[in-house]
Amino acid sequence: MTSIRRVPSAALSAAEWSALSDLCVAAFDEPWDGYWESIGPGVHVLAEHPEHGIVAHAAIVERLLYTAESVLHAGYVEAVAVAPDEQRRGLGTRVMAAINELLDQRYELGALGTGSQSFYARLGWVVWQGPTWVRQSDGRLERTPDEDGGIMVRATPATPAGLDLTLPIAVDWRPGEVW
Repeated sequence: MTSIRRVPSAALSAAEWSALSDLCVAAFDEPWDGYWESIGPGVHVLAEHPEHGIVAHAAIVERLLYTAESVLHAGYVEAVAVAPDEQRRGLGTRVMAAINELLDQRYELGALGTGSQSFYARLGWVVWQGPTWVRQSDGRLERTPDEDGGIMVRATPATPAGLDLTLPIAVDWRPGEVW
């Protein structure tokens, strides 16, 4: 039986970091060098099988999101991955259910970047409809039109009432994938 475990970045062993990188490379078919460092510390949700080890993963890192109306303390979801031979068995849904619980407990908003909107939509996520931006360290804003329509959000009990999803939204710059 596959179990779900939540663990902070600092508590992951070197072997677990290696297994997570291998999982993401297999799931996304792209290099993973430097990814963990670029997103920073967070909380990882792991689906573990007694015989196969870590078979699914999702993480939350803390980020600020800026709209025309407010600054939101967001849980940004990263590296949602399921081992290719374990896909379509509900493991992605299970790790995201645990992520949604954490978002509800700790953040004003959940956010993520994806091309798989239908998967997240059935879990309560909606597409941010406004234009996307990146906020540079000097406060300057730069447009990220390639991200428009690919950012999804999930309201939590702490989300401001009437949050307007058509407003521009910005996130602080970071190395690697900004959104």
